[in-house]
Amino acid sequence: MTGLDALVAHLDYTTPEHREGCTAKGWEVDYRIHHTVRESSYSGHSCPLDAEDNLCGHGDAYRALTVRIYCPKCGAATKLDAELPGTPQVFDTGRLGMGTKPRRCGQVWIYQGPPPRLGIMLDPPGDPRWYLVARRNALRLAAEDIVGAIEPGFGPRGGPGFRVSYGLTELSAPEPGERPTPVFRHHPRADDRFFTTVTAAARWLDEHAATEPAMAGRTA
Repeated sequence: MTGLDALVAHLDYTTPEHREGCTAKGWEVDYRIHHTVRESSYSGHSCPLDAEDNLCGHGDAYRALTVRIYCPKCGAATKLDAELPGTPQVFDTGRLGMGTKPRRCGQVWIYQGPPPRLGIMLDPPGDPRWYLVARRNALRLAAEDIVGAIEPGFGPRGGPGFRVSYGLTELSAPEPGERPTPVFRHHPRADDRFFTTVTAAARWLDEHAATEPAMAGRTA
């Protein structure tokens, strides 16, 4: 089984809804990061780190993130608050791994994913990177849309190219209430497949994997 950051980049996101009758297509988005404190010196705050050993870095003072998503036309608005956000990273959609227009290949669509793990801020634009192959062109993908994935790999002689994964399933959630992790099942017939281009890999998935069940059973 292979887990891909391309799945994380495209699945399980949502968007606010405009009020009925609103014709606006987009949203205004802004955010603020600020330092704040809890209302009392003892707020019941808990931390996985031991505060007595000074390992807890925030305690009753912390950095807060507020994100506002709103429509000036219809007045619909969503406010998101989070504690201890990471420093905002500013980069283009190519490094984010989503937001670029998918391209059609036969009966499937190729969606660009992020560069390989640990290299998202370092790799130059272009290949190598991961891709998702889906059954339709949509602003937001669901698990049942996914045919497979294409990822950087090396051929028998060490040349760069691409390999494929398919058969989307889920690892059982480690704890009750946690979201399962989407992964691809191991298919032995894909082990020896090597493609020199993304298009060739997508065509193979279109021919061999597009008829697979959209979401296989969960894996323990």
